[in-house]
Amino acid sequence: MKKNESAKPNIFQRHQSTLKDTSYNDAGTAHMTDSLLPVIDFDAVKSEYIRSYHCSPVPKSNDALLHYGDEYFFIEFKDGNMKYEIHNVRGKIFESLLLFCDLTDTTISFSRKHVSYVLVYNQEKSKAYIQEKLSANEVQDSPAIGTFIRALGKEAKHNVDYFGLRKQFKDIYFKDVYSCERSEFPYWKEKLWGDVE
Repeated sequence: MKKNESAKPNIFQRHQSTLKDTSYNDAGTAHMTDSLLPVIDFDAVKSEYIRSYHCSPVPKSNDALLHYGDEYFFIEFKDGNMKYEIHNVRGKIFESLLLFCDLTDTTISFSRKHVSYVLVYNQEKSKAYIQEKLSANEVQDSPAIGTFIRALGKEAKHNVDYFGLRKQFKDIYFKDVYSCERSEFPYWKEKLWGDVE
């Protein structure tokens, strides 16, 4: 950040939470992770930020923001079918990034070097959509093949970008972009942030 790299805006400090609490799905039926890793509830930050602007429609926001060392990670949990969620996810990315830059007095040049994005999705609810995304000459999706592809990605320290988010947002807006199935989130959480809780 320009002013003080280690300082968190007060609004971030007022909205401390955990990954578990920020992962509660929109239907209000389940958490997508049990991790108690401390994060910033970015939905709550957005709600406070816009209160004085009386805007309609209300901007969208990512679920959580993790400040880890000198890096930031936006985290979005999606429990629905990505076919219907992906457009919403892209909107949340842009609107959250605008809010973040204003609140931290930074620019996209900063986020490109210090901010990454993580999408955690429910593969079971998105199977058909993922299958549609695979071209006819690619390996057809099945539970065994999907598990194999993601395991291969983990070994290569690279995850599968089914939704094109890395191609669209990495290097221009974010340092890196990750998409992981909810059951694999513990693996990527440990890879990215160690075993901190």
